[in-house]
Amino acid sequence: MITRKLAFVFLGLLGPMQAAGAGECLLSHATYREPRSGAVMQFRPIDNEPAALTAEVFSLTVPHTDIRLPADITWTNGKNSFPLGTIRHACTDEDREAGLEDGSGLCRIWDGQVYALTGGGAEQLNSREATPAPKGLLLPDFGATFTEGPDFAKANPEGWAWDAFTLTGCSDE
Repeated sequence: MITRKLAFVFLGLLGPMQAAGAGECLLSHATYREPRSGAVMQFRPIDNEPAALTAEVFSLTVPHTDIRLPADITWTNGKNSFPLGTIRHACTDEDREAGLEDGSGLCRIWDGQVYALTGGGAEQLNSREATPAPKGLLLPDFGATFTEGPDFAKANPEGWAWDAFTLTGCSDE
């Protein structure tokens, strides 16, 4: 009887401990997955990134390929600063003609505001360096843009993507 009560107390304490462990993941170490296409965002800590306003750097893995697209999140200047994400790929002649080439020598496949998905909905992503990883990320219009991109279209001709990514892991790096 006493051991059964102790087991219930232990199991009751285990839940909050697991939740605390999950909450300790920083965005700079988080991995997110878009469930429909399987695209994966892998964040990494910034070492010596050139842009002063760049707060987060990640790569986007194209499903069913070895393609990893470079990406980042920067904050705009000013009082009402907000996060802008950019995902890039090697430029084609069409990209250059459309003016999609940027200062990185690559071309934008997607850019837009990035939102944190919490239990209560979408919120502005936090700009602090040690930002805890939210449960999900929302990249408006990502799905439509990504599925039309040449890298994804060749590998997944009938594939689709949504705009929301779910937290799936945390790296130790």
